[in-house]
Amino acid sequence: MGFIGQAEHGGIGRRAFLRLVALGLVVAALPGSAVAAERRKRKTTKLVYRLSTHRRRTCKACKAHAANRFYRSKKAADKDRAHAGCNCAILKQEIDRTLAKQYFKGRRKVFDLRSEVT
Repeated sequence: MGFIGQAEHGGIGRRAFLRLVALGLVVAALPGSAVAAERRKRKTTKLVYRLSTHRRRTCKACKAHAANRFYRSKKAADKDRAHAGCNCAILKQEIDRTLAKQYFKGRRKVFDLRSEVT
């Protein structure tokens, strides 16, 4: 009998089905819909940068420096090396947005866990 023949027996017809699909697409595209609200949802994490000593031959100064510092930008991390010959990698890390706001109050570019209290 097929899908088209179902309209005769009280089922949904092809045209009615296509209208419902089109209506669903229009509703999903509206700004107030759940899909649009999901896109506007604010991220709860913030991207920060750190120096990494993993898989490298490093001195104790590099290890202590890298373990305790967070940087707002890659440029700030590169400028604040432990010493002139430091070749530690700069990695991205996501931390909680509220924690990042505490770490980087104002225009602060570097946060050190050893000397700063949040």
